[in-house]
Amino acid sequence: MPPTDFPSMEPHRNGWHPHWSPPPKPLRQRPNYHTHIVLFLMTMATTVVAGMVWEGVHPIEQIHEFHRGLPYALTLLTILFFHEMGHYLTARYYGMDVSLPYFLPAPPPLLIGTFGAFIRMRSPARNRRALLYVGAAGPIAGFCVALPAMIYAYTTASVVPVTPSPGSFSLAEPLLLQFIGRAILGPIQEGYAIHLNSVGLAAWFGIFVTVLNLLPMGQLDGGHIIYAIVGPYARYVSWAVVCLLMVLGFFFLGWFLWAVLGWLTSRRPQVVLDPYTPLDRRSFMIAGIALAIFVLCFMPVPISIGELAGS
Repeated sequence: MPPTDFPSMEPHRNGWHPHWSPPPKPLRQRPNYHTHIVLFLMTMATTVVAGMVWEGVHPIEQIHEFHRGLPYALTLLTILFFHEMGHYLTARYYGMDVSLPYFLPAPPPLLIGTFGAFIRMRSPARNRRALLYVGAAGPIAGFCVALPAMIYAYTTASVVPVTPSPGSFSLAEPLLLQFIGRAILGPIQEGYAIHLNSVGLAAWFGIFVTVLNLLPMGQLDGGHIIYAIVGPYARYVSWAVVCLLMVLGFFFLGWFLWAVLGWLTSRRPQVVLDPYTPLDRRSFMIAGIALAIFVLCFMPVPISIGELAGS
């Protein structure tokens, strides 16, 4: 059952004593369904266009073949939907006031098709345990969709010769995908690479988004998790991660952007109504699952330019 009480302090003749009382119910705002639906439809359109481009279909001249962009769009949006609904349902379970997911379209030339999705947390977590569960629920839920999609993509993948050319790129394989790929396709000879279909490409982006969210810094999901575990000391973890990303930025420029994002969001303090309730064994188990996903899927150089795309 979700917690129903949180501590406050009340005067006593011998001093101030902790007192447990029911938390005030957050004032829930009525969802603006129109905004959520319009943003989702726009994101569906931009991801379908991205999927068409990945399939080699011109989104204007061959608009009648829009269905070829659907596998990519539906896979990526399903991963993002489960990620955000993991946060949403867990937050509602713990009595928090949160918005429905906002999907963010990204029109061409950004070939991913979306900037992701987010929910607004309009009330703080009741305690560190709730904060940890809310932070971890999204990445774990999204990963549970991305992993089967990636396994399916490997079963339909082909092994092709590497032919570097200007403008081409390759996607890194984290430890988990290396294991899955070798288990399904066997050892890959030097000079060859795995060519994934659009479902695999969307699943790869979904896994990468999961890793980014699990970075233990600032207001990211990983930042919430690490704060739930170590409390105020989480700021030092955030700064260490920011410094590490600055170093990795010399190998992949995108890490510089995430280092800046981590630094900016680390300046905003975490707010928990009850920072004293200790974590239980289940909480550490959930944190361990999130850590395992992060370690097995982290890629120091996720994208390399000038090589054959592994997608």
